[in-house]
Amino acid sequence: MGSLPKESKTAGADIFIAGSGPVGCTFARTILDRAEAAGKRIHIYMADVGSIDGRLIGGHLKNDLRYQIDSDLFSHVIDAALQKVSVAGKENRYSPYYNPNQKEALNVPDCAMTRTIGGMGTHWTCACPRPEPGERTESPLSKGEFDSLLKKAEDLLQVRDDQYDDQIRHIKVKKHLEESYDFKGRIRDLPLAVKRDENHCVTFGGPNTILGKWAEPANCCTDPDCKKNCLFSLRAEHKVIKLKCRRMSNFSYADEAVLLNLRNNELVTVVFNACVIALGAIGTPQLLLNSDGIEADTIPSLGRHLSEQSLWTCQVYLKDKIREEIGDEKPFPNSEPQVNVKYTNDRPWNGMVNRDAYIYGGRHPNPNYDPKFIVDLRFYGKHKIDRNNRVTFDKSDLDIYGLPRATFEVTRKEDDHEMVEDMKRAASVLGEIIDPSEPKQQGTTRIGRGGKDCEQHSVADENSLVHNWTNLYVGGNGVIPDATACNPTLTSVAYAIKSAEFIARTH
Repeated sequence: MGSLPKESKTAGADIFIAGSGPVGCTFARTILDRAEAAGKRIHIYMADVGSIDGRLIGGHLKNDLRYQIDSDLFSHVIDAALQKVSVAGKENRYSPYYNPNQKEALNVPDCAMTRTIGGMGTHWTCACPRPEPGERTESPLSKGEFDSLLKKAEDLLQVRDDQYDDQIRHIKVKKHLEESYDFKGRIRDLPLAVKRDENHCVTFGGPNTILGKWAEPANCCTDPDCKKNCLFSLRAEHKVIKLKCRRMSNFSYADEAVLLNLRNNELVTVVFNACVIALGAIGTPQLLLNSDGIEADTIPSLGRHLSEQSLWTCQVYLKDKIREEIGDEKPFPNSEPQVNVKYTNDRPWNGMVNRDAYIYGGRHPNPNYDPKFIVDLRFYGKHKIDRNNRVTFDKSDLDIYGLPRATFEVTRKEDDHEMVEDMKRAASVLGEIIDPSEPKQQGTTRIGRGGKDCEQHSVADENSLVHNWTNLYVGGNGVIPDATACNPTLTSVAYAIKSAEFIARTH
């Protein structure tokens, strides 16, 4: 990556998509399906800096049965996948992610990115609760349209809430929480993008299941030297460096993307009619602000309104009574519980009870306890939207991928005391805490309503089309305009479906 790039070659596409995570794949699937149904031929070119891991393009890595037999092993997969964005403190100066300009008090220290084909979708929890009314007050969409899009997103992600109904650990944990006074009416099965087969093996949804048939080798061209007129081209290990943009008197447009093939150091220029940038809440503004013709004042809200969820976790060893009810069966195929503590107006947080929290961030289970009797509690709180909370990028200071380094300026005023106490109450219902956080960023490319000075409050309109641009679209958690406590993927996919349908109609 340190040598000079070779000469550029040129490729053409109708739609260029940067990013191969769940949202990028939603755009690709929706546009390709709509074009096919209309008898139209459309070429999508998708690029991602990551490699193809595993035998399936963008497949969820937890579908490997060894991780379902022993879920604790999956922690090493997570540790290997996550790359920090900004590490502060001189004691960390030899970290590849060290940022000398990052103030510790303003950092989001657990912010990390997964650079692989499929992105975070290769190891996400698959949790897909709908945002409650208090989590969609800033949406530019009507309730009816938003609900319709959420249903489409649930269908695309294949969301179900009944795949753990016959699992004894799930049954007993859910029952004891439901019977507790503090949690009456607040407990439900966690909606998940999963499917269980007749042998009790679970298939976790990922970008490959979102793409459907377009992830099959016959329909997905991964050969960078291919000369055929393929409908869907996926280029792994291709870093998207920048867009080339043009500014006219009252609008702007992008017409080229410059990529670097990391394998052979060859530059590739992709000429397109429209483009979608779906590189995550950090990667999307990073690329846009590195592009020709885009400065901080070009898209004033870019990188601003950064909203992170607070996260509190604990691990619980189930009490004697629950352990006796569960019995001494082996954990597999007796799956973990998947229980949701619902967001309510008076308790505006989202809780999950399962066995996922401690496989993230280098935290590992206590080996002194029987793992089938351990559950993890993970409670998410909202972060008030503030335009001044932002991520900036310095073109004179590059990260390990040669792009402008991200620096956070984020303060949080919310008090999570009530949420933490609620989590402790849930823990006491189930057993004893044996070990007393990874945030999700959103809002940096938020959508909003049009009108006067709209670009000061949002990056894009309700179709995720950047304000005052004709063909530049954004996707991902960054488009969510609200402070939310629910897992953001379902909401991001819903907004992506609306945008993709608009692109299919107009480009």
